Amino acid sequence: MRFAVAVTAAALAQLVAYLTPGMPALVALLYLAFASCGAGFFAGRRSALAGALSVFAGGAVFGVWSDAPRWLRGDASATDLAGLTALLVGIVPYAIVGAVAGALGGVLRRRALAAR
Repeated sequence: MRFAVAVTAAALAQLVAYLTPGMPALVALLYLAFASCGAGFFAGRRSALAGALSVFAGGAVFGVWSDAPRWLRGDASATDLAGLTALLVGIVPYAIVGAVAGALGGVLRRRALAAR
């Protein structure tokens, strides 16, 4: 349960980076890494997986969010689904960064709990 909450919260936090127009790419990448680090920290176990999944989930939520008005009007087509698939494939390098950041969050959690 904690894993799912951590991934969902990080994915929703990443929407800020996706939906802010004019955000520089480096700032957006750092924002994604910070959110993934938080997902790894709060997930407990499998922190790298939590970081990577938070990036994929954030990308999926952004894809659905940006295409929802077209789907609600009934203008959706098979190319929209292909575009969402391409979006998820296109963020694989960012998911790798998210996995590394999530693993770092897990290490920080273990160190913080060991210090108690």
